[in-house]
Amino acid sequence: MKGLSVVIAAFDALPDIEVQLAALTEQTYCDALEVIISDNENSPELHEYVGAHPSREQLSLRVVDSFDLPGTSHARNVGTRAAKYDTIAYCDQDDAVHPEWAQSLVDSMRSADLVGGPLERDTLNDPVVASWRALPDPSAPVVLGRHLPMSFGCNLAVRRTVFDAVDGWDESYPTAGSDVDFCWRVQAAGYRFGWASAATVAYRFRTSMRQSYSQAAQYGCAEARAAKQHGAPGRQWWWFPIHVAVVAATAPVWPWGWSRRRRGAWMWVTGNLVGRIQGSVRYRTLYW
Repeated sequence: MKGLSVVIAAFDALPDIEVQLAALTEQTYCDALEVIISDNENSPELHEYVGAHPSREQLSLRVVDSFDLPGTSHARNVGTRAAKYDTIAYCDQDDAVHPEWAQSLVDSMRSADLVGGPLERDTLNDPVVASWRALPDPSAPVVLGRHLPMSFGCNLAVRRTVFDAVDGWDESYPTAGSDVDFCWRVQAAGYRFGWASAATVAYRFRTSMRQSYSQAAQYGCAEARAAKQHGAPGRQWWWFPIHVAVVAATAPVWPWGWSRRRRGAWMWVTGNLVGRIQGSVRYRTLYW
């Protein structure tokens, strides 16, 4: 059926999800739209909130339960299988899609089976937190591990037939790495990847340095697993000594690393390096 089903995996979603739902009400997309919140927490408060939401009818807003198995991948699978339209778009509970997001994704789906879009860091983060982590060039998709292009799971659209053909998201990746694996499996199955440069999502960073470090480490470790699984060669060998040198030179033991801005950036690049090393050991591959 022609239209767009937006799936949001939800866990501890309140109150942040209100920003995302408000953004979805501002879409320039004019065709049929539904928003499915996949409750991975078993939250009565979320059900009550959605039932009383002022935009419930405008967004065809509903909740499906996915709390039988924890993880974003499972929540997205349950939400997708409950969708009624032919095109599925994914966004996250704590971000905010730009007004042209849905229309841009749908337009790009005319020549692709799986479409991603860029992220921006300035709308939802204070300037210091925003400086902790660089985001990829918005004009083109990121290519991890010198393998295939991918898009982050918080900004992705796929044809329902393609989702079914690859059996959805791999639930053995509960969170980190699931988007890498999904994008690579879809392309390995012979489907076309596309890029919607105007389908921008305002991305919310972790505001705690400890959380930021943990997220970066999880990403690095999970990417190593995906690289091993899909035969991705990883970075050129000389990136590892450069990464180590950057971590050492910007460490907060030096006076120039004492500011909150510098310490946050150091936690991110260090967490990513540690995660890559952990993943290389755990999955017996060189992905550092």
